[in-house]
Amino acid sequence: MTGFEFQRRNCQGTSYLFADVNRGNRNVRIVTLRQLEKGLTTAAITATKALCIWKPSVVVMTGICAGVRGAVNLGDLIVATQCFEHSSGQLKDGQLIPLQNRVAIQPWLLDFLMSLTDSSTMLKKIQADYTHSLPDSFEANIYYGAMACGPQVVKDQSYIDQLKGREHSLLGLDMESYGVALAASMCSTHAHTIVPLIVKGVCDFADSGKSDHWHDYASYASASFVLAVLEQIFERDHAYSRLKGLPIA
Repeated sequence: MTGFEFQRRNCQGTSYLFADVNRGNRNVRIVTLRQLEKGLTTAAITATKALCIWKPSVVVMTGICAGVRGAVNLGDLIVATQCFEHSSGQLKDGQLIPLQNRVAIQPWLLDFLMSLTDSSTMLKKIQADYTHSLPDSFEANIYYGAMACGPQVVKDQSYIDQLKGREHSLLGLDMESYGVALAASMCSTHAHTIVPLIVKGVCDFADSGKSDHWHDYASYASASFVLAVLEQIFERDHAYSRLKGLPIA
């Protein structure tokens, strides 16, 4: 996406970048920030503060995640159809039984995203526009499924297998997504719904083979995908009305 510039604004001790994006008679404001520390709690607090200040219609989180080996590949994108916390629950006989409270994507947004990715055109362009080298055999793909979230870095395949046994749609793990999605859910009201969207790029498989090789591409691809989706929203009446909270014709 081109044709706009970000400006910086400090609000209540936090620095934000914002840009007003116009396409014909349609416009949106994009506000971005980064959390200063890793983790679900920081993500929830940071997101809640931003939501209270800016009052957006959609809150988006991009970045990196660990993928479930065999379900996704390195460099793939995951759209979280639901986020759940895997680290809290009942400790019984030395085993944690997770509560797995979850926040789900809104059906209209999921349907819209899946319609855009029926064709591989968008993903191929994202891959082609990346300015660094990728393996010759790499082909960008996107998957829709559950994202598990917890406060610790996981490097344990047996633990992944346990989570997969409880949630068959599990595709990835990260440390922030549930906090952001929960903030959107709890800050929503009857008059103003805040829609969460979590898009992450797979950079490792949450095992002892972790490396930083895919971090840059995974971060780039997840952000580029969201910007490409926004361009499509500008062109579609129903999606734009949903984004802006306008009456649906």
